[in-house]
Amino acid sequence: MISTKFTSLIAAATIAIAGVTIAVTQAGGKTIAASAAKLSPVVIHETFTPLPCSGKPSHRTTLQQEGCAEQQILRTDAKLNALAKAVFPLLADNAARRRFNTAQRAWLAYRRADCASVSDEFEGGSESPVLAAQCGAARNGVRLKDLKAFDDALSHQG
Repeated sequence: MISTKFTSLIAAATIAIAGVTIAVTQAGGKTIAASAAKLSPVVIHETFTPLPCSGKPSHRTTLQQEGCAEQQILRTDAKLNALAKAVFPLLADNAARRRFNTAQRAWLAYRRADCASVSDEFEGGSESPVLAAQCGAARNGVRLKDLKAFDDALSHQG
């Protein structure tokens, strides 16, 4: 029997590969002109329905802890999406924009796969989804800092 986490890892890898395949197809085919007008930054969409976040941090149940981490993911996803939208027009050309999108897809696949793996410490227990969500929130925070630095560098060019 294939575990849910293994299935998630395979799905994340497939998404990353599909994104690279699309970019390679666009770069090598006649679809560039048709797709150039449609080229836009990758938008992060989560598939979970966030649980509620309530209670004092030191007195939260595992469901409340998971909900707080999920809501943090959604807040930082919104910041990442806004920053990607700001960075996109600063990129030199459509080739750079496609590379940026490929990097975003790969980073998201990495975040999901890595956090699924990190949560294996408590696989089958109630802490597993909490750890996965907290990991996602932490990885988003790091990515946000990286994109801010990239945005600053692009903004101060030339």
